[in-house]
Amino acid sequence: MKIKKGSRVTFHYELRDDSGKVVDSTFGGEPVIYIQGEGEIIEGLEELMEGESAGFEAKITLPPEKAYGVTNENLIVFAGPENFEDNVEIEVGSTVETEDPEGEMITFRIIEVTEDKVYLDGNHPLADQTLDYKVEVLEVH
Repeated sequence: MKIKKGSRVTFHYELRDDSGKVVDSTFGGEPVIYIQGEGEIIEGLEELMEGESAGFEAKITLPPEKAYGVTNENLIVFAGPENFEDNVEIEVGSTVETEDPEGEMITFRIIEVTEDKVYLDGNHPLADQTLDYKVEVLEVH
């Protein structure tokens, strides 16, 4: 069966960042299951696997536009320390979640802390990076 919109696809992947470091891998663990055409995985991988079948293997280099996007400056914001609950660790590298106006959860990384401001970045940590993927399709339903 070929992968098309609505197909349930099970696959393994290995992800390397633009320095060649392995960032994530499902090989040796649980594979990913997604529905083709639903935007559940990045655009470049959906395009790569469209029309393929179980047993398909490939390596691909994806530019930021086909992976996690380019930095959106509107997603870099700041708040005062008083805007955080007492149990939130306010330190560079920590993440915090909040709701957007539509009620969707957004995760922000703390990128800078000053005496009166906490700078937050809502962009994906891999934004602006060219990424290398290795994929292996296991099942298509």
